[in-house]
Amino acid sequence: MVARMRERRRGGVSVEKRIETTRQMRRWFKAFPEVLLIDATHNTNESRYKLFSFMVNDVYGHGQYVHHSLMENESEECLTDAIRAFKSNNPSWQDVRVIVIDKDMGELSLLEKEFGDVKVILCHFHLKKYIRTEMAKGEYGGQSSFDKDQVEDAVDLMRQATLIKEYTKYLKYMYFLLDGVQLSESDKIPEAKQPFLKYFMRNWHTIKERWALYARSDVPHLGNHTNNRLETSWGHIKDILKPDMALDECVDTLMFLQAVAEMEYAKKTMDVGQMRYEEADNELQKLACEVSPHAYRLVEKQYWIQWIARPATTCGSFTLQ
Repeated sequence: MVARMRERRRGGVSVEKRIETTRQMRRWFKAFPEVLLIDATHNTNESRYKLFSFMVNDVYGHGQYVHHSLMENESEECLTDAIRAFKSNNPSWQDVRVIVIDKDMGELSLLEKEFGDVKVILCHFHLKKYIRTEMAKGEYGGQSSFDKDQVEDAVDLMRQATLIKEYTKYLKYMYFLLDGVQLSESDKIPEAKQPFLKYFMRNWHTIKERWALYARSDVPHLGNHTNNRLETSWGHIKDILKPDMALDECVDTLMFLQAVAEMEYAKKTMDVGQMRYEEADNELQKLACEVSPHAYRLVEKQYWIQWIARPATTCGSFTLQ
């Protein structure tokens, strides 16, 4: 189906015209550079090259690809080449503030080195996926050795903790579930004994600042806690790019899909519509006239939090907010 649509869409268009697709990718990044989502997709062509993709959030809250690199593997050398190719095509790369990645990606420190003063955070979707996959392994005692649902809930509570104190409380709860020890608020975290707890402390607790919400309070992530948008854009990209595709067909398909994404974005930009905001005060109504519904919802949430938290000042018989 993709091949038929591509032939109908492209026709006899020249290579120069098709290169316009990559220009649009640069425009998207220049417009929305603050949060960069990165993921690697395997089995996209017969040469077994990995597809290394960069995405941003557009003004409508949808993901848009801004760079693709086909690499032999995920070694530091290949990742460095891909990152530097992206930087050379996007001078505004210095505006990146947050990068969301999958823990499978090799060098976390490499991204911080190449992008300078950025915060690299881990995808919450993949955190849950890895925890479930790891718990299913026989080396941790099999299905009945511990309550996996309770352990997964404990990890989820740690992930959602907004204070380090809360995170530590739920970590101690995991110690109770797996090591059978009851730790008070003042007790220090002891050395883990149960095999899965050892795995968690070694692989996840040591990098808790990259996935726990308490460490993201001052991070401008714009609501991005997962790079799953990468996996759902155009459907699942791995369902479109097949392992038996020739390398040039893989590239050709990527360029076609990018052209489709550009057309869809242009259509959304030109559509005439109207939004009703029942709870909006005068300030929010003015804001709604200036920004997209997605941007409005992001600001509205923070606006009401700030308004509710504002202390009241009493003067005579008047109460001023």
